[in-house]
Amino acid sequence: MVDFTQSLPICYALSAIGGILEVGSTAVLAVPDAREKEGIHLPWWLPKVALASNVIMQLLGSLSANLFATWFGPVSVVAPIYFSATLLTNLIVFGFILGLEYFTRIMMVGTYVIAIGTILLQVVGPGVQEDQDDIVELLLRPSAFIWFILLLVAMIISTLLMIRTVYEEKKQIAILLIARSSSYTLNLTVSRAFLLNPTFLILVIFIVIKVVSAAIYTYAIVVQSTTGEFLQFQLDAHHMLI
Repeated sequence: MVDFTQSLPICYALSAIGGILEVGSTAVLAVPDAREKEGIHLPWWLPKVALASNVIMQLLGSLSANLFATWFGPVSVVAPIYFSATLLTNLIVFGFILGLEYFTRIMMVGTYVIAIGTILLQVVGPGVQEDQDDIVELLLRPSAFIWFILLLVAMIISTLLMIRTVYEEKKQIAILLIARSSSYTLNLTVSRAFLLNPTFLILVIFIVIKVVSAAIYTYAIVVQSTTGEFLQFQLDAHHMLI
């Protein structure tokens, strides 16, 4: 196993930074676009710089939260912190600072509740897990193996359903929720497993799973963005509950 000292503060910080960078990557594109719609003339180079900044911030945010954060602490705390930071930063940046989005009272209260719940998770949630040093041994545990297979099956089936057609609202929410949750959970899990002494075959399989799950997660976001405005807050809130 790679000698890597775990640190919960670093894990929390990297997870939150990933969420903040995710919102920032959207903001750097949204602001110039909003100014152009207002009739403000922008330098020709600004959209190019904004696009480059978007790509760089997305890459850094993904590496921070979806890879490095899992090396310093439990996977189960990375996702809640990441999505809480995303929701809270989105509210502050787009709602309070830029004024580009309108947030209802229910949405703001929901964001505050989720953020507080995430803070409390650091008190009652898992701590450093130094006993995890062999991914093969961990996967051979019946509960872990069954859960891993269930996530794989859920990701595959939900992806096939997404590709097939657009469903009515409640069914669409359920499919996208399963696709995003299962793919994101698998993505974080295999990221953590890179440090747990994997065999060459398992390492190759996990690299494939990480790439595929990231692609599916991104595809689910694209489908979500093209099927209506009713999904974003509900899905992010559901991620917190999971």
